[in-house]
Amino acid sequence: MTIDGLNASRVLQPASVEELAQLLKEEKGSVSPVGAQTQLHFGNPLRSLDCAIDVTRLNRITEYVPGDLTIHAQAGVTLGELERALEANNQFLPLDPWNGPGATIGGIAATNAQGSLRPTGTIRDWIIGMHVVEVNGNASKTGGRVVKNVTGYDLAKLYTGSIGTLAIITEISLKVRSGYGRTATAVTRLPDFASAANLVSLIRTGPLQPVSCEWIGPENEVWLRFGEHPRAVDWQLKNLPGADWKILEGTEEAEGWASVRSGYQKLGPIVVKVIGLPATIADIVAESRSRAWIAHVMNGIVLSGVSSIEDVRRLRRTHRVIIERASLEDRRQVSTFGLEPAEHELMLRMKRTFDPEGRLNPGRHVDGE
Repeated sequence: MTIDGLNASRVLQPASVEELAQLLKEEKGSVSPVGAQTQLHFGNPLRSLDCAIDVTRLNRITEYVPGDLTIHAQAGVTLGELERALEANNQFLPLDPWNGPGATIGGIAATNAQGSLRPTGTIRDWIIGMHVVEVNGNASKTGGRVVKNVTGYDLAKLYTGSIGTLAIITEISLKVRSGYGRTATAVTRLPDFASAANLVSLIRTGPLQPVSCEWIGPENEVWLRFGEHPRAVDWQLKNLPGADWKILEGTEEAEGWASVRSGYQKLGPIVVKVIGLPATIADIVAESRSRAWIAHVMNGIVLSGVSSIEDVRRLRRTHRVIIERASLEDRRQVSTFGLEPAEHELMLRMKRTFDPEGRLNPGRHVDGE
């Protein structure tokens, strides 16, 4: 297995948490956990790679309690498998990450992967507990298995987004929600940038409450997804701002959002996440000078395909910018997260506390900046 140009001398596939713990107790070199390998491009380049730990055999849904709206799944379970288990009880986990249903739930948590359902929260908002194995082989858990729990520090939020640099996630407990009574998506294409900017401003400040609201460029398409009681969805569709809307439902709707995910994969050559305020979304898009973009209208996040590292540096003068995807060569030139000195120092202290020898995904997160 090759990651960031480094070849792992050993690739291990533990079939149980106990086996994983024992392997880590015996391992003395650098360790990189991997799942479906859909997010290996994310993060700073690895500094060393002695052993890759493939967690895809940890793939059981260990418990599902529909009445409690909770499900507990090992890290190697894919989002698609989780969705199919929930469908039987008309329940779902409101996540739609750009890397699709083939991504593992552990990988989604480790990278805090997001998608078009971002207004409903990220995976961090749906996690109620987590089991991990530390680099020394010690197994631990944080949080609980019910929605209401107050069991100490919420370390699960710390592990989420840490890209496997603090511990290896083995199981996640999630709250889920009842399925929408109806979903529908409204799509329109505007003639120019100014018209699209005006439309998304009307949507953002108006009475509509979409669960997804994307402004996609350079086509200047606006995608609105509604999910609620059928009468509520019907009211929102009847009160759309003036435009030539096309309404998608059922299979056509699912295929439409799959095409949006496909469009994200085509952004580039460098994809950045620019974080601002919803009111400044048009300004962010304009400042990005992007070839193509997907803007989350309701929360001020713009996913932008830019041409060079210089664009990243330019945008960081005025905005928080995270590199979502870039070549290894580009990631060697500029840090992924662009942390401020105080932020970097705080997170580096956490890394030293949880992984004092720096053996878990060395360089991938804060220690690579």
